[in-house]
Amino acid sequence: MIKCPFCNSVFPENTLFCEECGSYLPPSDSQTTDPLTSPIEAKGGRRTFKTLVLSVHDGGRIELPLSKEVIIGRLDAGRAVFPDVDFTNEQGIEKGLSRRHARISSREGQIFLEDLHSLNGTFLNATRLVPDLPYPLKDGDQVQLGKLVLTVHFK
Repeated sequence: MIKCPFCNSVFPENTLFCEECGSYLPPSDSQTTDPLTSPIEAKGGRRTFKTLVLSVHDGGRIELPLSKEVIIGRLDAGRAVFPDVDFTNEQGIEKGLSRRHARISSREGQIFLEDLHSLNGTFLNATRLVPDLPYPLKDGDQVQLGKLVLTVHFK
Protein backbone atom coordinates (compact mmCIF):
# COMPACT_ATOMS: atom_id res chain seq x y z
CA MET A 1 0.00 0.00 0.00
CA ILE A 2 1.07 3.59 -0.71
CA LYS A 3 0.27 6.46 1.65
CA CYS A 4 -0.32 9.92 0.18
CA PRO A 5 2.33 12.28 1.62
CA PHE A 6 -0.13 15.19 1.62
CA CYS A 7 -3.54 13.92 2.79
CA ASN A 8 -2.49 10.51 4.23
CA SER A 9 -5.02 8.52 2.17
CA VAL A 10 -3.93 4.94 1.41
CA PHE A 11 -3.97 3.32 -2.06
CA PRO A 12 -2.76 0.07 -3.69
CA GLU A 13 0.82 -0.20 -4.97
CA ASN A 14 1.45 1.27 -8.46
CA THR A 15 -1.19 4.00 -7.99
CA LEU A 16 0.27 7.17 -9.54
CA PHE A 17 -1.99 9.92 -8.18
CA CYS A 18 -4.02 10.32 -5.00
CA GLU A 19 -7.73 10.09 -5.75
CA GLU A 20 -8.50 12.39 -2.80
CA CYS A 21 -6.16 15.36 -3.34
CA GLY A 22 -4.55 14.70 -6.76
CA SER A 23 -0.98 14.55 -5.44
CA TYR A 24 1.67 12.45 -7.15
CA LEU A 25 2.26 9.23 -5.19
CA PRO A 26 5.94 8.26 -5.17
CA PRO A 27 6.65 4.50 -5.29
CA SER A 28 6.88 2.98 -1.81
CA ASP A 29 10.49 1.91 -2.44
CA SER A 30 11.62 5.42 -3.42
CA GLN A 31 13.47 7.64 -1.01
CA THR A 32 11.82 10.98 -0.40
CA THR A 33 12.58 13.96 1.73
CA ASP A 34 10.10 16.01 3.68
CA PRO A 35 8.69 18.92 1.69
CA LEU A 36 10.02 22.35 2.59
CA THR A 37 7.74 23.99 5.12
CA SER A 38 9.18 27.45 4.68
CA PRO A 39 10.92 29.25 1.85
CA ILE A 40 14.69 29.30 1.68
CA GLU A 41 16.19 32.68 2.41
CA ALA A 42 18.40 34.07 -0.34
CA LYS A 43 21.79 35.27 0.86
CA GLY A 44 24.32 37.66 -0.54
CA GLY A 45 23.99 40.54 -2.98
CA ARG A 46 21.07 40.69 -5.35
CA ARG A 47 21.02 41.82 -8.94
CA THR A 48 18.08 43.87 -10.09
CA PHE A 49 16.08 42.38 -12.94
CA LYS A 50 13.11 43.98 -14.66
CA THR A 51 11.72 41.10 -16.69
CA LEU A 52 10.97 37.44 -16.05
CA VAL A 53 11.04 35.18 -19.11
CA LEU A 54 9.14 31.87 -18.98
CA SER A 55 10.25 29.56 -21.79
CA VAL A 56 7.74 26.81 -22.56
CA HIS A 57 9.57 23.55 -23.34
CA ASP A 58 7.24 22.90 -26.29
CA GLY A 59 8.00 26.20 -27.96
CA GLY A 60 6.92 29.70 -26.96
CA ARG A 61 8.07 32.14 -24.36
CA ILE A 62 6.40 34.79 -22.26
CA GLU A 63 8.02 37.94 -20.88
CA LEU A 64 6.58 39.39 -17.68
CA PRO A 65 7.42 42.61 -15.85
CA LEU A 66 8.64 41.99 -12.33
CA SER A 67 6.89 45.08 -11.03
CA LYS A 68 3.63 43.34 -10.11
CA GLU A 69 2.22 40.04 -8.89
CA VAL A 70 1.30 37.61 -11.68
CA ILE A 71 -1.28 34.80 -11.54
CA ILE A 72 -0.61 31.86 -13.87
CA GLY A 73 -3.34 29.48 -14.99
CA ARG A 74 -5.90 28.98 -17.71
CA LEU A 75 -8.85 31.09 -18.76
CA ASP A 76 -12.39 30.11 -17.86
CA ALA A 77 -14.70 32.95 -18.94
CA GLY A 78 -17.76 31.02 -17.77
CA ARG A 79 -16.46 31.13 -14.20
CA ALA A 80 -14.95 34.62 -14.57
CA VAL A 81 -11.37 33.37 -14.15
CA PHE A 82 -8.90 35.52 -16.09
CA PRO A 83 -5.29 34.78 -15.04
CA ASP A 84 -2.55 37.26 -15.95
CA VAL A 85 -0.74 34.48 -17.84
CA ASP A 86 -3.13 32.16 -19.67
CA PHE A 87 -1.72 28.82 -20.82
CA THR A 88 -4.97 27.58 -22.38
CA ASN A 89 -3.42 27.76 -25.88
CA GLU A 90 -0.38 25.76 -24.71
CA GLN A 91 -2.63 22.76 -23.93
CA GLY A 92 -3.27 24.05 -20.42
CA ILE A 93 -6.34 21.87 -19.92
CA GLU A 94 -4.68 18.74 -21.32
CA LYS A 95 -1.53 19.34 -19.27
CA GLY A 96 -3.47 19.71 -16.02
CA LEU A 97 -3.22 23.43 -15.25
CA SER A 98 -5.67 24.77 -12.74
CA ARG A 99 -7.56 27.97 -13.49
CA ARG A 100 -5.51 29.75 -10.80
CA HIS A 101 -2.45 27.51 -10.64
CA ALA A 102 0.46 29.58 -9.31
CA ARG A 103 1.58 33.08 -8.37
CA ILE A 104 4.84 34.87 -9.12
CA SER A 105 5.59 37.82 -6.88
CA SER A 106 8.46 40.07 -5.90
CA ARG A 107 9.52 41.01 -2.39
CA GLU A 108 12.66 42.80 -1.24
CA GLY A 109 14.41 42.25 -4.57
CA GLN A 110 13.70 38.50 -4.66
CA ILE A 111 11.27 36.74 -7.02
CA PHE A 112 9.04 34.02 -5.57
CA LEU A 113 6.85 31.21 -6.93
CA GLU A 114 3.83 30.03 -4.96
CA ASP A 115 1.37 27.20 -5.61
CA LEU A 116 -2.29 28.25 -5.27
CA HIS A 117 -3.68 24.85 -4.21
CA SER A 118 -3.53 23.56 -7.77
CA LEU A 119 -4.92 20.09 -8.35
CA ASN A 120 -1.88 18.70 -10.20
CA GLY A 121 0.79 20.58 -8.30
CA THR A 122 3.54 23.10 -8.91
CA PHE A 123 7.10 21.80 -8.96
CA LEU A 124 10.34 23.76 -8.69
CA ASN A 125 13.35 21.79 -9.95
CA ALA A 126 11.34 18.55 -9.48
CA THR A 127 10.32 19.36 -5.88
CA ARG A 128 6.61 19.74 -5.26
CA LEU A 129 5.76 23.05 -3.60
CA VAL A 130 3.66 23.24 -0.46
CA PRO A 131 0.65 25.47 -1.32
CA ASP A 132 0.67 29.07 -0.09
CA LEU A 133 4.42 29.12 0.67
CA PRO A 134 6.60 31.36 -1.53
CA TYR A 135 9.76 29.73 -2.90
CA PRO A 136 12.59 31.83 -4.38
CA LEU A 137 13.17 31.59 -8.13
CA LYS A 138 16.64 31.62 -9.69
CA ASP A 139 17.74 32.04 -13.28
CA GLY A 140 17.62 28.65 -15.02
CA ASP A 141 15.12 27.08 -12.61
CA GLN A 142 12.71 24.54 -14.06
CA VAL A 143 9.07 25.04 -13.13
CA GLN A 144 6.41 22.42 -13.78
CA LEU A 145 2.72 23.33 -13.61
CA GLY A 146 0.82 20.07 -13.88
CA LYS A 147 2.60 18.59 -16.92
CA LEU A 148 3.56 21.95 -18.47
CA VAL A 149 7.31 22.47 -18.14
CA LEU A 150 8.84 25.96 -18.14
CA THR A 151 12.34 27.36 -17.70
CA VAL A 152 12.84 30.63 -15.82
CA HIS A 153 15.21 33.37 -17.02
CA PHE A 154 15.69 36.94 -15.84
CA LYS A 155 16.54 40.00 -17.95
